Amino acid sequence: MRVLGQLGQKRVLEIIPTAVIVRDLTGRILWWNGGAERLYGWPADAAYGHVTHRLFSTTYVDGGSLAEQTAALERDGHWDGTMQHLTATGRTVTVLSRQVLYRPENDDAPVQVLEINTDVTAARAAQQALGLSEQRFRAQFTQSPVGQAIRSLDGALIAVNTAFAGMLGRRPEEVIGRITGDELLHPESVPGVQRQFARLFAGEADSYTHEARLRHADGHWVDVEATVSLVRDAEQRPEHLIVVITDICARATAERARDQAAAALAERNAELEAADRFKLDMIGMLGHEINNPLQSILGFTDLLAAEMDPETPHGRLVGIVNRQAERLDEIVREVLSLVSLDTGNIAAVRERLSLRAELARALEATGRRDVPVLGPDAKVLFHPAHLQQVVVNLLSNADKYAGGASVLRIEADGDRVRLRVEDRGPGVPEEFRPRLFERLARADQTAGTVRGTGLGLYIVRSLAQANHGDVRHEPHPDGGSVFVVEADAA
Repeated sequence: MRVLGQLGQKRVLEIIPTAVIVRDLTGRILWWNGGAERLYGWPADAAYGHVTHRLFSTTYVDGGSLAEQTAALERDGHWDGTMQHLTATGRTVTVLSRQVLYRPENDDAPVQVLEINTDVTAARAAQQALGLSEQRFRAQFTQSPVGQAIRSLDGALIAVNTAFAGMLGRRPEEVIGRITGDELLHPESVPGVQRQFARLFAGEADSYTHEARLRHADGHWVDVEATVSLVRDAEQRPEHLIVVITDICARATAERARDQAAAALAERNAELEAADRFKLDMIGMLGHEINNPLQSILGFTDLLAAEMDPETPHGRLVGIVNRQAERLDEIVREVLSLVSLDTGNIAAVRERLSLRAELARALEATGRRDVPVLGPDAKVLFHPAHLQQVVVNLLSNADKYAGGASVLRIEADGDRVRLRVEDRGPGVPEEFRPRLFERLARADQTAGTVRGTGLGLYIVRSLAQANHGDVRHEPHPDGGSVFVVEADAA
């Protein structure tokens, strides 16, 4: 083969898969193989005679020029470098070119260059992507405001960023290679960290997040939240750990303060509950102890009042004692009812009752037999004693604030029965109505003139609700008030 001279057989060069080009020193193509055709897309007869750097629009990736390339070939006899070429289809390829200068023994024969070009487009792109990725990672790692560290499997800190070192009151160079991760960890955190490491090594998790405490340069402990990820090598063996750390001292301090406050509050609540139970027990005990002698006083004063002339000095005194005993009896009953409500000891065992009959009993007990009862009788489900206390309290309330009840009205409506206790008094002040059924609530207008505990209506509503009913207030259209008690029909 005349053109190849002593470079070897054409057949040998043809089977080489990479692009093989034989050219002269000016770049004119004398021959190329099938690998060159596949790389550049030009058939041999179309490529012969053309200058390579013109046909390929050659650029030198790492710098340099055609003149420098030619000078190196003439001086050293070879040249290696990376170039970019344009193919017949317009695609740019990157090639690693190795070129050798051949001088024939015959001085008249032209100098030839054997050029072997390997396509490294994909490899270079991957290398560039890897380099860019590494550059971005380093920038993110270094400049991140969140603490980051790379830890070897033996605990050595391979790299840390400024934010991480700053959390510990140090500079990165004071940490890298000088302090291990285990030395920074609070002893209480070590067992938990080791258990999590075992899960990562075993492939049971890719990462985990935990709270720990790290030692500051001045000796105090820094509360942090760390997310730890395991990096494996090409053979999937554990290689090192990447740790992302956030300072949570402020949050941890707030949580500890919250927990301490909650514990103190719970303790205080327990003390208050104990004191409240003691108070209720004492009130209940005193109420029962007072009630026994009080009933004796009421019984004897009733007998004396019946036998004595109320116009005499002694008769008036007995009447005063009797009225005050009745007043005290009312207070004792309300207090004992309140204790039962507060301790949850209300047992509303409901019975089928005649509402008219129960109203007659209550009117007899309060001496208000003159109050008319309107409407047909209705059967209700109610605890007898509770119903008596509800009606008596409402009648007593009307006596104190409205000159007495004017009428009791029974209304049946399907499965509900309503009892309306009406009066023609001054009515309830509008601003006081929202608090009317609250415990110990009393209107300012009557607090100084009308005796009372402020418990009567609170007990009425509580007893009604305990019997699956309720009570509400309505202004009377003609002046005064209407208290409406609702109960289940029997």
